[in-house]
Amino acid sequence: MQGRIDYRMAKRALVRQVTRGLVGVQDVCDAHPELLRAARNIGTETARTCPICRMADDRADVPIDAETTLREVTYVYGSSLRQRQGHVVWDDEELRVLAEKYPSFTAYRVECCLVCAWSHLVTAELHGTDHRPGRDLAARLEGGG
Repeated sequence: MQGRIDYRMAKRALVRQVTRGLVGVQDVCDAHPELLRAARNIGTETARTCPICRMADDRADVPIDAETTLREVTYVYGSSLRQRQGHVVWDDEELRVLAEKYPSFTAYRVECCLVCAWSHLVTAELHGTDHRPGRDLAARLEGGG
């Protein structure tokens, strides 16, 4: 997909800093209460485990919890969205509908742990009618150039 930024490397670097004691757990487990509420009530369950909870379990030499507590929440931002800007998108179908209706916006997918309040940006993706695959070619063909 065009216009997609993946933040996995930044996440790994931050977790490494926490593991080494360069960044405190309290500095990364500080999810906003509204993000926690959205994650708890409408977030998408992931197969991943929270890296901070996993680190704590490893240090305490206890088994990793079987229950997944890491959720993903998607927010959309863009001036063309008007009142919908900053809203939570419930699922991929709603995101697809928005992408067919509005010219341009960014969907930010955030992961959030329900236990320790870890949160981190997972991806940022451009969506909308202006970002459809092949749109540039079609515009060039229509313009004659």
